Amino acid sequence: MSITAMSIAKPTSSKRAKTWLLAAAVSAATTMALADGVDRALLLKKLSESWPTYSGDYSGRRYSALRQINRDNVHRLTLAWTRRLTNGPGASSTLGPGQPGYVPLIVGGEGTIAAGGTAQIKGSILMVNGVLYVTTPDNTWALDATDGREIWHYLWKTKGGTHIGNRGVGMYDQWLFFVTPDNYLISLDARSGTERWHKELASFQQQYFHTTAPMVIDNHVLVGSGNDLDMPGFLQSFEPESGRAAVEMVRDAAEAKRPWPRDLEEPRRIC
Repeated sequence: MSITAMSIAKPTSSKRAKTWLLAAAVSAATTMALADGVDRALLLKKLSESWPTYSGDYSGRRYSALRQINRDNVHRLTLAWTRRLTNGPGASSTLGPGQPGYVPLIVGGEGTIAAGGTAQIKGSILMVNGVLYVTTPDNTWALDATDGREIWHYLWKTKGGTHIGNRGVGMYDQWLFFVTPDNYLISLDARSGTERWHKELASFQQQYFHTTAPMVIDNHVLVGSGNDLDMPGFLQSFEPESGRAAVEMVRDAAEAKRPWPRDLEEPRRIC
């Protein structure tokens, strides 16, 4: 699957000037953009220049306050660029720094499977300071929003699981957060794609799986689970900086009495 960007072509006396649909297409250099992250003030703002969380902002309306594209000029939208993404190591993994087509590939994981093939993008794409953050199961990319150039690619080697899709990343400061089908929460450095930490969320043997985009609220990274055996799901909270488990919210009081299923520190529970 490809990422597609659109622009508006606007006639002028000398040439056709273009205004990017993506707010990322301003002239700021990508290296400068990567130096900035997401702070609490940005997450609390109404949706405008950036798309820093799953629905754009906490309202969930997915409605931008930008006015540059409107009903009068939307018919002039035209293709700006496309970028086809490939799961797994890809051809760029055989190249070295400085070679044409080279993209830094960062590999992590607790399993051995690194499936390739065309990426099926089924989640929200974040856009912060001129950089797009895109996910598929086990894969995360950073792209330059002006031209679609790959900045880096992170690959998680999986144990397996239900690979039906991934709904995107959460972001706070310079940190990205995403989940995997084999039940891990992973934090990356948004500037380089290097892994900061990963935490097991649930038992893979009990057929739990994770697809949701983490939501960052205050000092909490919130993650919800799914299960192929109709076992009760749960919502968990982790500290963004350290990844320490903070809170688990379960379905009801009876379910809260079950043994903690992981060899992790016991979080505080509410139900």
